Amino acid sequence: MKEPQDTPTARLALRVGTPELDAAAEALAKHVGEKRIDSAEYERRMEAAKTTTTQGELLQIFADLPAPHPDLPGVPEPLPLRKTGDGDDDIPIYAAACALAILLGEPVAIVLAIVYDAWWLIAIPVAFCVLLVTGVAIHDRLRRH
Repeated sequence: MKEPQDTPTARLALRVGTPELDAAAEALAKHVGEKRIDSAEYERRMEAAKTTTTQGELLQIFADLPAPHPDLPGVPEPLPLRKTGDGDDDIPIYAAACALAILLGEPVAIVLAIVYDAWWLIAIPVAFCVLLVTGVAIHDRLRRH
């Protein structure tokens, strides 16, 4: 394990919990077994370890000891950013256009149909969606061949 001064700052700031304290206890027990520290020193260092909150503070307990040091987790990898359009779950742009045509166009078409007594206007947003989807399907088929 690296010395605290060689460890990245972000890692030193990570909080410690039970797994890290268990790793510290295991490493200190090995030092007792190798006669580097006695049982009183082990207890003193374990009490100090229990009061630590970050990995940097925990590593300071091992500053004057050679390896083994506790095996501490590193900084987690950042989540990958997802580009739009790279997944199958994206809504195609023509589907959004159809949804807008139906949601916004139909109420307007109904009002115009009532006012002007031209009921065929109701079919315009639906016909737009049918033509758009058909055009996209033909375009995709031609592009594949």
